[in-house]
Parts: sequence; C-alpha cells; structure tokens
Amino acid sequence: MSAILRRLKKLEVQMTDRCGYVPHSEAWFQHWAARYDRFLATGDFDDIKGLTLAWVDDMLARYDRAVAQGEISPLTYSEA
Repeated sequence: MSAILRRLKKLEVQMTDRCGYVPHSEAWFQHWAARYDRFLATGDFDDIKGLTLAWVDDMLARYDRAVAQGEISPLTYSEA
C-alpha cells in the first residue's frame, strides 16, 4: 500500500494544480485552506473539488508541528 501512495504522490507533483498555485507553496496551502474552511461552513463539495492528498498531508504535518511546539493542544478522541 505504501508503494501505491508514493506513486500517487509522485504523480501529483507532476500534475499542474488546477488552482494555479505551485504545489507545496504557502500560497497554495492558503488557497486550499480557505476552500476547505468554506466547505466546512457550507457543506458544498464543489469547494473541495480538486483537493489533493498532498494538501491533506501538509495540513496534518503543520498540525503535528504546532502540537510539538506547544502552539496548540492536541485533540483527544473525546473532543473529535
């Protein structure tokens, strides 16, 4: 399974992101974060159409770094 995920990530990097931002740049992350927030507020799946696994990985890595640095408290299972 991990080999498949590596291949998918490699393909994602080669593809042009439809939002027009360079994948993994701060502008790219902020663009998708805003669209994800809009999706959470409205429930409209069109807001997250085109969202990549790379963005989700980046978001989770940022969360892990913020928890490790004490900037935020980790969620517990009962809070989720």
